[in-house]
Amino acid sequence: MQGSAFGLRFDLVLGIRMAMVGATPFSKLPIDPFDRRHATPQTAASAPQPARPRRRVRLVATVILVAILLIGAAAALLYLNRRAVAREVLVGWLDQRGVPADVEIERIELDGFVGRIRIGDPRNPDVTVERAEVDYAVALPWSKTGLGVAPSRIRLVRPVVRASWKGGRLSLGSLDPLVEEFTGGPPRPDQRGPLVVVEGGRGRLSTEYGTVDLLADARIDDGKLIRLAARLPAGAFKSGDVEASGLSAVLDLTTTGDRVALRLDAAADRFRTRAAQGRGATLNLTGDLPYPDLKTRRGDGRAVLDARLTGDLLGFPSVRARDAELTARFDGAVSGWIETFRLDGAADARLAARAVQGAGLDAAAAVVTAARAQVRVSRDDALRWSVQTPLSLTAASARLGQTQVRNLALSSGGLTLGGRDAALEATGPLSAAFDRIGFGDLALKRGRADLNLDIVSDGAVRIGAEGSLRAADGAWPLFGPAGRDDIVELGRMKRALSAFAVNAPAVRFSTGSAGTMIDLTRPATLTPAIGGVLTIAQGGGGAYRAEPGRLGGGALTLTATRGEGLPELAVAVPDWRLTEGGFEATLDGRARLDFDLARGLDARTRGVLALAAGRLTYTTRDCVDLTVERLEMDENDVHRVAGRLCPEAGPLLTSKDGVWRVAAGFDRLTAQAPFLGMRFADASGRVAVDGARSGVGLRASVADARIFDTAKPERFEPLAASGQVALADERWSGAFDLKGTGPAAAYALGRLTLAHDGRAGAGGVAVSAPNLTFAEHGLQPAMLSPLVADFIQSPVQGSVGFEGRFDWTKDAEPTSSGRLSTPGLDFVSPAGAVKGLKGDIAFTSLTPLVTAPNQRLTADSLSAGAEVTALDLTFSIDQAGVVIDGAQIVAGGGTVSVEPLTVPLDATQPYSGVIVLDRVQLGDLIADSGFDDKVLLDAVVSGRLPFIMDPESGLKITAGRLEAVQPGRLSIKREVLTDVAASGGGEEVSENMVEDLAYQAMENLSFDQLSAEVNSLDGGRVAVLFHIRGRHDPPRRQELRLTLSELISRSFLNRKLPLPSDTRIDLTLDTTLNANQLISDLMAVNRARQGQQARDESAPQAAPAPVPAGRP
Repeated sequence: MQGSAFGLRFDLVLGIRMAMVGATPFSKLPIDPFDRRHATPQTAASAPQPARPRRRVRLVATVILVAILLIGAAAALLYLNRRAVAREVLVGWLDQRGVPADVEIERIELDGFVGRIRIGDPRNPDVTVERAEVDYAVALPWSKTGLGVAPSRIRLVRPVVRASWKGGRLSLGSLDPLVEEFTGGPPRPDQRGPLVVVEGGRGRLSTEYGTVDLLADARIDDGKLIRLAARLPAGAFKSGDVEASGLSAVLDLTTTGDRVALRLDAAADRFRTRAAQGRGATLNLTGDLPYPDLKTRRGDGRAVLDARLTGDLLGFPSVRARDAELTARFDGAVSGWIETFRLDGAADARLAARAVQGAGLDAAAAVVTAARAQVRVSRDDALRWSVQTPLSLTAASARLGQTQVRNLALSSGGLTLGGRDAALEATGPLSAAFDRIGFGDLALKRGRADLNLDIVSDGAVRIGAEGSLRAADGAWPLFGPAGRDDIVELGRMKRALSAFAVNAPAVRFSTGSAGTMIDLTRPATLTPAIGGVLTIAQGGGGAYRAEPGRLGGGALTLTATRGEGLPELAVAVPDWRLTEGGFEATLDGRARLDFDLARGLDARTRGVLALAAGRLTYTTRDCVDLTVERLEMDENDVHRVAGRLCPEAGPLLTSKDGVWRVAAGFDRLTAQAPFLGMRFADASGRVAVDGARSGVGLRASVADARIFDTAKPERFEPLAASGQVALADERWSGAFDLKGTGPAAAYALGRLTLAHDGRAGAGGVAVSAPNLTFAEHGLQPAMLSPLVADFIQSPVQGSVGFEGRFDWTKDAEPTSSGRLSTPGLDFVSPAGAVKGLKGDIAFTSLTPLVTAPNQRLTADSLSAGAEVTALDLTFSIDQAGVVIDGAQIVAGGGTVSVEPLTVPLDATQPYSGVIVLDRVQLGDLIADSGFDDKVLLDAVVSGRLPFIMDPESGLKITAGRLEAVQPGRLSIKREVLTDVAASGGGEEVSENMVEDLAYQAMENLSFDQLSAEVNSLDGGRVAVLFHIRGRHDPPRRQELRLTLSELISRSFLNRKLPLPSDTRIDLTLDTTLNANQLISDLMAVNRARQGQQARDESAPQAAPAPVPAGRP
């Protein structure tokens, strides 16, 4: 400084660095007339010439002598007043800069002084120097610096500097103006600084958290920091968002030539800034750096830095690493100054942490490595940087939200990162490999993703990635792990869901301020190991879209080809979205699969599939249309099952932790059971199906169902059923109450029970109707079975019981059996009223109806025109029909039986047989037939009546023959006989007379021989040709008396003549009967006897129309 005795300069470098520098001259002439450097052209022109050397020498000597005298005088004055002058110079120089100060001079010499220095408020000085030793040299006026004092060495012993750091700003108190002055520009290039030695320096830093002490020893030569040993004792401080506790550090800096060797060891129990935080942290930093040239304000040269940072906890406010270690090395070049610099070089870095946690993230054994990264950093109008580096990241495990990863490895052959101030951009390829990645129960194993990254941050952040994802093995155990006792199809489904490959060949992802987007530009496939392919394609609007800060969703389509454990599937997902802890998806489509007993199960539905807190549900507002080709039970399949599953109070399907449940109502359920010969229809009720590791269970309650007979002919009328069925441990059980329908709807009939062992493949159905009671105006057999409608007619009274069962096994044909019993039954049969029908019928098969041989029924009586008793029927039923082994009744004092025959169960089929009469009194039969007032007959006959019964043409008798076994009588009243044609009187005898004699013969005929040939004619008529031989035997003996004149004149031929008694008769009587009408009439008579009206009251009860032709 011009006009000052000397100057002081203080610098603070990485702690506190203080030096008193300067060589300000006491005085200096502006222009030295003897200095050629300041000579003007005029003075140069007027200078003395070499011809006058003596004069010049004298002038120079005179000037030097004057100068010496002046200097000597000045030095004497300074020496005599040295203490006062030194103090005034120092204090005055600081006062000029607004820095209050006080200096105590202990000792001063010509070349230096020793003293104490206080700067700042005397009561609380900012700087105190316990001992300051300053060595300096006095510069003569002709020296380069001019007359003055130049410090050559400054030793500061135990200096103390007080400073404050508050609000993120460092202040040295009253020294702030001085610091600004000396850091505002470089030192004078023609001025050499002194050697400054600081011993036992202490800085006391006042912070918002407390006071921190800094200890330092330093050596500075010519303004260059040669050596610095600084130590920060453990302490705590806080300033704004920055705070630390247990913070300590040791800094060692050595300058050799133009290189600086740096070593920093720091530790902190805790620290926190706005951007970073840590606990139990240590930092070890070494460096080989170029020393900054303060004169040129540049720091050019090679820079090598090695750093190691460890901590129990290190990270950012949102992400923290535990037991972390960061090592880094930079080797490159630096150039420029603080405001404009450039950094180029290669860097290696490695971060390892036992755990990384934060914001839903939890990773274990994480390691990030960047090797030979090319780093460029520059600063001019902006801070620019770029990094090109291979990168790898590994983690033994990681969890982000519900996503879990095991053995993750990220790698890139060359990421390019760069930025300008706060802007950032990163591009390059990235590959990710993992042993397992899971979302809830979904897991992908041995997978790899190959992506191209594009990350931009410039006020807003956008992350883009495009590439592929593949996984060799995946699992989604919706229904739990496969078990040894699983149903086959459930086991296959579990295996399909436990082992599948995933291939997403083209996935595009982007996220940023506009939201998040995922597109499947090509469909993804899921391929189970056991077969089938599931294809996933995006729907309209994209696979996934989300607004910033919100969960999103999208649209997909799912199609699947049939595999062992994969259903045939075609489902549209027009809307799906992520939710807190899961997702929701609207499904609209169809699935076809086999499951347990169900083969070809086909379901069509629209509903919502949701996953929340690990619980999967399917909910629908509409009923699910369901069809099943067959329920497979070996030889006992149930076919064409169809119906609807309808939602109730809760979801249709729930599944969590491998336990699932289907609960719904059902209606319109139909099914065919050929092995039972039954069809089920209009079933409704409720069903619940439960699945767990132990197997599948089912419980269904049937509120109402209809059971129809599909056998031909039908065995029973439709039935109503209600009850329950259950499945547990692969065993089916069920019980249903049976009721009638139509006119029988009010009557309980019996109970059906079901049992089936799925493991053994064996089971059965039992039908029990132990007491069916029939009563007039009540339950009637025709209401229950069409088989009896033509044979057992109302009114029916009595009871029957039935017990039957159907059984099946895995390796054999199904069987069925039953027993029908009646203790007594009264009814009307086509032949007449039956009383007291009794017997048991043992069925060896119910589908078709087959009985054991020699079944027997008996009846007390049968009113078939004549009273018939002792009915005894032996029969059996097989697939061909009812086999009558023997049927016999006692009638007319004899027996009527049927030779063995088979009556088809199919009423459309004809059959044939032979009726055998043995010593039957026809008169007894006629007496009860309603014709006893017109026909009297005493004829015991035997014979055979072969017949054919055709449903279309009716009953036909062919070559039937009856013969009287003993003489008898015949009396047919004249009015019954019509169209009598008689012959044998000769040409002179009129036909009328012969017919009259024939009528008389048939009214009173005693026969010795009687035979009849019976044959059916067309139109339901029967031709009976009687051959009768006997005599006329009227009640009163008759004789023919003629006068001689009557004989001569033959006038007797013109009057009615009596037929004489004992007239021999040889009569052939050819008659035709309307058999159908005759049977109807007989049935009408029988009904009348039972107190009923005939079914057809308008039908005439006509007598037979015989057409006799005889020869008396």
